[in-house]
Amino acid sequence: MKSPIARFLTRTNEGPLIEFVKYFIASGIALGVDYCIYRVVAQYWRVALPKAAVIGYLGGLIVAYFLIGKGVFREGWLKNRRIYESLLFVCSGLLGLAITYLVVAAYVYLFGPMLNEAKIVAAICSFLGVYLFRKFLVFKKSINTLTLAR
Repeated sequence: MKSPIARFLTRTNEGPLIEFVKYFIASGIALGVDYCIYRVVAQYWRVALPKAAVIGYLGGLIVAYFLIGKGVFREGWLKNRRIYESLLFVCSGLLGLAITYLVVAAYVYLFGPMLNEAKIVAAICSFLGVYLFRKFLVFKKSINTLTLAR
């Protein structure tokens, strides 16, 4: 039996608001996996924090790919070309890392070293930027899908 979250994520024919909520939930789950891996690797395996953060992020990215690719954006233009889809998804992850770094750096430069506030703003900006990249490039609907929907 599927959990309520699994049932929600696998529903089909939803509008853009439900799609966004599903993306938000899937991203939250991936962030939880990212953070758990980060903590275990840093605290118990004694790996340096930057390396632990990269390992955690990659773990979260893998979870995000499966949750988002299978539960949120199922009918993308590359659904039959998973290698290209995966590569673009990794690019979206790199975009998220870049947005996070730049926003934190700018926030600290403008407002001082308020690290928690800077991270929250960066997470919001990264989430929105990566969502748009994934929705309109990685998992965009094919021309045939758009034609059939009219």
